[in-house]
Amino acid sequence: MILITVKTTVTPGSAEAYLAANRPFLEATRQEPGNRWYEQFRSVDDPDVILTLEAFDDKAAGEAHVASAHFQAYLEQDATRPLVAETPDIIYLDVPEQDGWDKMAEF
Repeated sequence: MILITVKTTVTPGSAEAYLAANRPFLEATRQEPGNRWYEQFRSVDDPDVILTLEAFDDKAAGEAHVASAHFQAYLEQDATRPLVAETPDIIYLDVPEQDGWDKMAEF
């Protein structure tokens, strides 16, 4: 499984515009074979920070995502880029032995 978390800081006051502009990309990504989830949230600590959580079945699904027509169109026509204050931070984990959810041991 591929797990991705992106932390995007947007220009002050533009979080709602960013989320709205990114919505078509979010919806298209959710329809991809191999996509487990694609969710976006506003930080509870900073209203100008958007957290994106993505998961794909495996490396091949992640590569197909990057090669998809909607991903390439997003790069070319990115309506969110003017709203981004700085280069986003990313955590990318390839966990090949993970194929779904585990039960929380501490519970």
